Order: sequence, then C-alpha cells, then structure tokens
Amino acid sequence: MEFFIPVAKSDEQAAGVYKAIKDHLRDEMGAVFSDRRVFALSYVHNGKAYSAEVGKPEHGAGEVVIAILFEPVRSLYHVCTPSRGVVGGTSILVGANEVRTSTDFGTNGG
Repeated sequence: MEFFIPVAKSDEQAAGVYKAIKDHLRDEMGAVFSDRRVFALSYVHNGKAYSAEVGKPEHGAGEVVIAILFEPVRSLYHVCTPSRGVVGGTSILVGANEVRTSTDFGTNGG
C-alpha cells in the first residue's frame, strides 16, 4: 500500500497534513516520532482486541484514522483521528507492548 492521508487531494497535501499532525503532537506532548509510516495496527487494551487502519473508522473512537505514528523513545503508537490528535486533543495512545501486529506503508499486506 502506498502512503496516503484520507481526503488529501495530492501527495503534497498529504505530506503537509502528516507534518502538521507530528508538529501538533510534538508541541502538545513532547513526542518525537520515527520516520516509520504505519498503515495498520492490531492490539489488545484491557483484555479487549482493537484494530486501527488509516482510512477506516477506529473501533473505540468511531472516527476515521488519519494517521498512525510511532514514538520510539516511549514505545508508543499514536492513532490519530480528527478529534484525537489531528485538529485537537490527544491522540489515542497504544503501548508497543499491547500491539499484536503492525503494518507499515510500502510493505506487503499493507
């Protein structure tokens, strides 16, 4: 799967939105992200299975996932939806220890 941001009309717009999300979360949370471009996650939180995939509704928040970022220093994935990390608010935080599988853009199956 090639990298995309839902509703972005061009690669340039997608890159700009992605950068803006990273900048917002850096400013709000001090997060420093890897260069990975994560497409999808499956994870377990409090014994319940969840999944998040860019372009599809996130099961907990019910909003479309705009981006999934990885913060290596704190071993956290940030699942970003419009009200959780994109326009405002805090991203949905998923500990790397909770993740069953992750798929990056540009890899087979994702």
